[in-house]
Amino acid sequence: MGQLHDYSLTTEEVAKHYGLTPRTVRDHLKRGTLRGVKINRDWRCRWPDIWAAENGPTPRGDRARAYQAPLLTKKALAARWGVSERTVERWIEQGLPTRNVFGSVRIAPIDAGEWLRRHFGLDDR
Repeated sequence: MGQLHDYSLTTEEVAKHYGLTPRTVRDHLKRGTLRGVKINRDWRCRWPDIWAAENGPTPRGDRARAYQAPLLTKKALAARWGVSERTVERWIEQGLPTRNVFGSVRIAPIDAGEWLRRHFGLDDR
């Protein structure tokens, strides 16, 4: 049935995507702040539910695959570009797109790359 019933993501895979621990992901699944189903004593999720919990626009079409990449923290983005976290915070103030994951700021690598190219002519790292 394709994407509608594809509960293939494990808690570990979701945790890696969000930059959280598997326990934190399981806690959100138990609370219902993240949708999923329990299969053979472990939780499983699907991409539409992952993106819905990110409080950002839901990726569609060809862009959906790019939004399956692990999200970056401000610290990780700063390290990737060799800048300070404060610089990343200024970029966010200037419009760098973010995704809110259970109260934590995360950045999709595709969004960071496109925004930095548009604003500074920088190539993706």
